This record gives sequence, C-alpha cells and structure tokens, in this order.
Amino acid sequence: MRISVRKHIFPHISRLMMLSLIFTAGSFSLFASAQQEEPAVQTQSILTDMRGREIEVPENIDGIIALDAGSLRLLCYMGEADRIIAVEDAGHGREKSPYGFFSLATYRIAFPELKNLPSIGNKDNHEGIIAAAPDIIISSTVDAAQLDQLQLILGIPVFGVDVDVELYDTELFYRQLNTLGSLLGKEARAKELITGIEESLTDLKSRKSEVTNPIKAYSGGMMYYGPADLLRTTGDYLPFFLSGAENVMPTNPAGNLQPYMTSLEDLISAAPDYVFIDAANINLSKQGFETNRGVLEEQVPAFTNRQVYSTFVYKYYGTNWENQLINVYYAGKILYPEIFGDFTIEDKAEEIWDLFFNVPLDFKTVTEQQKGGPAQVDWFN
Repeated sequence: MRISVRKHIFPHISRLMMLSLIFTAGSFSLFASAQQEEPAVQTQSILTDMRGREIEVPENIDGIIALDAGSLRLLCYMGEADRIIAVEDAGHGREKSPYGFFSLATYRIAFPELKNLPSIGNKDNHEGIIAAAPDIIISSTVDAAQLDQLQLILGIPVFGVDVDVELYDTELFYRQLNTLGSLLGKEARAKELITGIEESLTDLKSRKSEVTNPIKAYSGGMMYYGPADLLRTTGDYLPFFLSGAENVMPTNPAGNLQPYMTSLEDLISAAPDYVFIDAANINLSKQGFETNRGVLEEQVPAFTNRQVYSTFVYKYYGTNWENQLINVYYAGKILYPEIFGDFTIEDKAEEIWDLFFNVPLDFKTVTEQQKGGPAQVDWFN
C-alpha cells in the first residue's frame, strides 16, 4: 500500500499576464508586468522500505530524524550525521540513569556532535517532530501499520528500516544498505560498505576452515533492554559462529536470535573452556562472578583456568555491527592464535571502524569511553 505525503509540495500557481491598460486623453500606453515565478515543486519518487511499504519520498532530503533503536546508527554508517537535525532522548545521554549510556553506541563516539542536537523527546512527541520540520523520518519500528499511522499523523514520509538483521543474513543486511543508498543518494557509500564487509567475511570464512577442533565458549553480560550480569547470554553469537568456536548455549527460546537470561546451573552444566563478557556489563558481571566465585572456579573450566575475557559492546540501542565484527576477530585471536595471529586487535578494530564510519577512531579512546574492550579480565587478582 502506498501512503502519499505531500507536505512539501506547494500548490501550482498558474502563470499570470497583466493586460494592457488603456488610458483616455486620446492615447494609450502598454504596460506588461513580469511573469510571476512559480514556487519550486518538490519532486517525489517511490521507494519500498525494509517493511515492504511503498513510500513517496522527496528527491532532496536536507533534514532527517531517526527514531527507535539502530536507525541513527545506520544513517551514520551511510555518512549522514550532518543531515540529522534532532535526536531522541533515549540513549543520547539525556535519560535519567546512573549508567553512562551515550558512548556504548560506537557511532556516538565517531560523531559526538549528535549529543548537542535538539531533542524531540521520543516518537510520541508529534508536535516536536513536526516543529523540527524534517524532510523524512527513519524508523526501526517493526509494525508496518504503526509506521503508516505515524506517517499520516505527521504528514512526513516515514521510512522503515530493519535493525534486527544480523550478519548471519548478509543478503538482507546488504539489501538494507543498498536501499538506504538509493533513498539518500549514497549508492557509492553503500557499495563501499558492502565490499568492505564482504572482504572481512571472506577472510573469516577462510580462517574458520582451518579450525579442526572447535573450542567450547560462552558469551555473557549482554546489554539487551537494560543491564544484566554474566548470566545474560546468547546462543547466536556471531563471534563464535564466524571464528569456528562451539557456542555452549542454545538459541533464544523465543526464536528471535536475541540475548536472554540463563541460569547458574545451565552455565555450570555447559562447562565452557572460555568465557567472553560484554564490556557494557563488565562490572555487573564481575559482581555476579564474585557472588558465585567458589562454584564457578570449581565447576566451570573457563573460570578454573582463568580464561575469561571482555569484548567490545555488542548491543546498545540496537546492534553495534562494527563492534560485532571486531569481536569475531578478537574471539578468533584468543581461541585460535595460530590461525588469527597475523594482526593486532588494535589495528583490526581501527580498520573496521574506519570502514563503517569513514572517521578515524583510536582504539584507546573507544575502550576508555566504553569502559572496556578486548582484554583478559582482572577478576582473579
């Protein structure tokens, strides 16, 4: 179904020509006024968004507002930070919380100016969004009907993106980048991103093929709808899948490939040889370890042998896809040093950030701002 939005199209004004004025007194003069110029008409095009909706979008997009998790990250990947005119409170350092959330999304470190933009509060602040006068809204809301409703209320095109897609599904991930490239006139940038990601995945596939004895590993401390300790895990952890490790945990019972809470008993039963903890919840995970230190060190090989490591933040307000790719290389480097030993994680991280953001980021700066990164934990001191 196509939802037509013509907020930015001015009504057509027909051309006017003033007639000659005839004066008395035996003579007349002809006066012709200049034609009145027509206001510029905003040309529209039709694009299908990632929710299958046909949207009339303006050819010229100068101002954008991104709503909901992950949409602003995608725009930053496309080099669109300078066209963002306002942001939500959520996740941008404005929400009231004891946690320093802003830097947990790496794109905000790459584009710190986002923190200083005006706030529209949230997507329900329709008056604030309209007052900001964006040319288009990018939203990751899943329900297409809700996107249609928001578009009708605002009178502004609302373009849906899918931020639940992971790099397991490269076809969908690449289609999304190409779709945004078409929408924003950034086709070349989309191609650049896809080429770089594909090169990394090809490299990882080659390395994985050399793994003959998969090592059992566990990931914990996932940030997903709020903080948690080491018992929030995922059975669909890309760093294990792409590096050749054996993930000891099952997929989310909900079938959505997202993190979930497990139990201490299940962790003990899984008996991983290595544990990787997300830096977003490193402190809470340490507390969880200390609470159960005796049983973990006695019954879980990874804790017995002190093979516990932290990784870059995987999820915060959507997936940090760039960090997830870095974490693949880091997990591989720890688990299979003979296969992943030809690079430093510092150089690899900076290379991947440069691909995704086209902005140089320093490894030390990111780890400091995200309160952690790839390293062996100091819990056993």
